[in-house]
Amino acid sequence: MKKLVAAFLILLFTLPVFADDSISLGTTKSLESKIMAENRPYMVYLPPSYGTSENTYPVIYLLDGDIHRFKGFVGVLESLSTETLGNQVQEAIVIAIPNTNRSRDLTPSSLIEWKFKGRVLETFDQTGNAKQFAKFLENELIPTVDTTYRTSKKRVLVGESFGGLFAANTLIESPSVFTDYLIIDPTSLWDNDYLNRAVNAGNKDIKFNSRVYFAFANNSHLGDIGLTNYEWGSTFASSVIDNNDAISEQQFFENETHGTVAFLAWYNGLKTLMSTTEH
Repeated sequence: MKKLVAAFLILLFTLPVFADDSISLGTTKSLESKIMAENRPYMVYLPPSYGTSENTYPVIYLLDGDIHRFKGFVGVLESLSTETLGNQVQEAIVIAIPNTNRSRDLTPSSLIEWKFKGRVLETFDQTGNAKQFAKFLENELIPTVDTTYRTSKKRVLVGESFGGLFAANTLIESPSVFTDYLIIDPTSLWDNDYLNRAVNAGNKDIKFNSRVYFAFANNSHLGDIGLTNYEWGSTFASSVIDNNDAISEQQFFENETHGTVAFLAWYNGLKTLMSTTEH
């Protein structure tokens, strides 16, 4: 009985010590960009084994990388990549990129009024800077990450909504910058079916060589806007898949909307693109 009481007292008085320990998911850094003519912050997550091994790691670039998306995405990745959940995916470095001007940087064409069937969906001060933002990633941020951390050649771009539009456009314009793309419910409605028009421009046969996972939400509650966004997005995804030398897929989540699909897209996308069976 005395041993039991002693054990209980030890547990009682040591618990607060553990409760006060802080848990850190990553660090915040910044880069003075000449291309963007501004300071660009970003957050870095390093996998648990990084400090105790000499391994190189894939790098996942997370668009719309605010603190909440960073925490959520890293939580899914770390859970799936550790022994607790069976080491289902590879460990990876995550670089989350917060927005400084979202509509400016993530859209591939300039629009002041974004219209659909004659209806103005939204107005903007700045759009169409995707090409410059892509150059910032390729020529400034990625080289900085590669020289600072032990990175492998596997490089994944994750984008949702406008971020998905940007990722899809990067796949068309500069496909070799990233080896893999996780594209979540992209804004395919942008600029009158911009993505499909870009793929079909000049009747060129575009061949892809990147692994791509597309996730689409059920936005039928938005009427023609939601239905057309999925129709055009799925058509684009099919073009990529049919003309791709790498295994790619698209998945429709009937019970999820534009605002709720991200978690399942991260889970399924990571298992598709980051499977440990690919080593």
